[in-house]
Amino acid sequence: MSQTGKAFVGIDVGEHVVRVATLRPIGRNPDDFAWVGRHQFELPTERNQEMTPEWLEGVLETVDQRLPRCIDGDTNLTAIALPIAWTHYQTVVGNEIPQTRQRCSEMFARSVFQSPAHLSHWPVVGVHHGKPGGEDQYVIAATAEQTACQVTDIVSDNGYTVQSILPHGVVLAHAADSLTGIDAQCVLWLSQASALIAMRHQTGVGLTRTLPSVPDQILRLDQPDRPLDAHALRPYLSEVAREFRASARYAARADMTVASKKPILIAGPLAEIPGVDEIIATLTETPVAVWSYQGAQRPAALAKHRHRDPEFVRRLDASFAGALSLALAASRGSRRGYGR
Repeated sequence: MSQTGKAFVGIDVGEHVVRVATLRPIGRNPDDFAWVGRHQFELPTERNQEMTPEWLEGVLETVDQRLPRCIDGDTNLTAIALPIAWTHYQTVVGNEIPQTRQRCSEMFARSVFQSPAHLSHWPVVGVHHGKPGGEDQYVIAATAEQTACQVTDIVSDNGYTVQSILPHGVVLAHAADSLTGIDAQCVLWLSQASALIAMRHQTGVGLTRTLPSVPDQILRLDQPDRPLDAHALRPYLSEVAREFRASARYAARADMTVASKKPILIAGPLAEIPGVDEIIATLTETPVAVWSYQGAQRPAALAKHRHRDPEFVRRLDASFAGALSLALAASRGSRRGYGR
C-alpha cells in the first residue's frame, strides 16, 4: 500500500465505488503531508439494487478481495466511512438521544443489516456559544453496528490499523479548510447515489443533512458513450439549491448569525462535471468552489497530467474528497480526539 514507514489512509466506502487515499507526513510539521496513494474499485451494486443479505455479503467480499494490501512493516493508520445511503442523519434535542438510539437500532434491526445502530452525534451550534446541554439540538448519524464491525475486521485483517469509523459529514467539514485552503460555509457532497450537506461554523461541523438523490429519469440519461452533463442535471441541481438555502437559513438562526458570505465547497463525482459549479452558483447566488487538493505532491498517476491539463486534474480531486478527508482524520486520531 505504501513505502515503508507511517502513512494515514482514508477508506471511503461508497454506494458503488470504494476509494482509498493515502497521505504520508513530510518534514517536521505534523500537518504537512504528501498525497501518495489513490486507488478505487467498483462494488457489485446496480443502480436500483435490491438490498438483500446475499448482496451485502457480496459487497463485503469485494471489499476484502479488492482492498490494496499493506506492505509488511508499514504502519497504516486508517479511518473509514460507510456509504451515505447506509447512514441515517437526524436532528434531535440532546435529551432525546437515548430514545433516538433505540429507534435507530429498531430500524436497522428490521433492515437488511439486521443489526443494532452505531451512533455518532454532535451539536448543531458550536462550542463558541458555550457547552451544549440536553435542551440543545444535535445531529445524529446512525449506521449498522454489525456492518461497521465487519468492515473494520476486513480492513484490519488486510494489515491496516483502524482508528475510527466516521460519518461523511464530520470528516468533510473538518478537513475542508486544511486540504483545500478554502474557508467554506458548507461542504456539499454530490454523487449519483447520494447527496449530503455539512454546514461549517467557527468551531467545526454543525447541521448535517442528507439531500434527495438524483432522480431515475435523469440517471437513465447517463450512458457509457454519453455521460451526464450539467444541462441534464439542472432540474436536480435546482432542488439541491433549494435544500442549500433552507439549510443555510436554519444554520444561521441556530448560530445566531446572518447568512454567510463564504463559498459553497462542492465535492463528489457530480462536482467533477464541468458546469455543475456554475449552475449551483447561479441558483444559490453564492460563490461555489470545486473541492481540490491544495498540497504540492500528488500520486504519480495524477502528477504527470498536472502541467498539461491542471483543470482536468483539479476536478478529479472531487471524488476523492471523502477518502482524503478520512486520511486527514486518521492523522489526527491520536492527537485530536477522534475515537474508534
